[in-house]
Amino acid sequence: MTRLISKQILPQIDHVVVTVSAQLDNADLQYQKLGFTTTPRGHHSLGTSNHLTIFGTTYLELLGYEPQNSDKIDSRWRFDNGLTGLAFKANQADVLYDALIKQDAPIEGDGPSAFFRPVDLGNGTFPEAHFKIIRFDPTYTPNGQIFFCDQLTPELVWRKAWQKHANGVTNIYRIITEARDPAASIAPLKRTFPTAHITTIEGGLRLEAADKQLDYITPEAAEKLFGDALADRQNEQDRKIALILKTRSLNKVKHVLTKNGVPFIEQTIDDDKQNATPNTAQAKQIVVPAQETFGFVLIFQAE
Repeated sequence: MTRLISKQILPQIDHVVVTVSAQLDNADLQYQKLGFTTTPRGHHSLGTSNHLTIFGTTYLELLGYEPQNSDKIDSRWRFDNGLTGLAFKANQADVLYDALIKQDAPIEGDGPSAFFRPVDLGNGTFPEAHFKIIRFDPTYTPNGQIFFCDQLTPELVWRKAWQKHANGVTNIYRIITEARDPAASIAPLKRTFPTAHITTIEGGLRLEAADKQLDYITPEAAEKLFGDALADRQNEQDRKIALILKTRSLNKVKHVLTKNGVPFIEQTIDDDKQNATPNTAQAKQIVVPAQETFGFVLIFQAE
């Protein structure tokens, strides 16, 4: 969880959000084709609906809405399809909010907001999962949002039956954002997590979030890494372009993608320099293009 230790706020990723708008049915089927176990559809008190793919300490959320709820969705949850949301773990959201305000972090000034959704446990019961969130000021998060999420009922999210995936995925590893000025774009995170370790990488900067990583790279570096696998650009602002997941077996990933007719590329990669080259014989990662994921490059790497 995000903890307050000697007044330090430490970054730990809770989940990522993939906006799919009115295409929840298609997204759910597609992510099953990608080898994920998806949860039964949930319905938030805010009007949005979702399917989750649950990992060890994180999850991926397919977030959209059903047609009858289209007019109910808060504009703050409406984005072009793609990898739009990054949530950090929070504990005691009200205490965390006060600490963030005191250190002048770039967050919204309305305080934590609470919402819930009934969870279909498959046995005829629908207990409510409750959350509190603290949002970053949207000025700093174009094409999406960054927020803290206080999971008040984690036992209704991290259920073992939902953590077994045909593709062997165990956790999120890295989120890559394309930014024309990586230093300026990572600055809000640096203000929020002043003790976080930030390093220079090829084409940008990396923030270490416990055992996970947040990369901000230039468009030129993104093109070099992913080329035609990238989604078409909607505007000139920052956008989250890629998600790297850890899997127990690249062979499992390859098998399920081949079986379901999902195109992919096998690559070797120099992780320090981020230089990837096609190499079928010695693949260290499998890349699925943005056209298959609702708007971002999905990468599988072996643990």
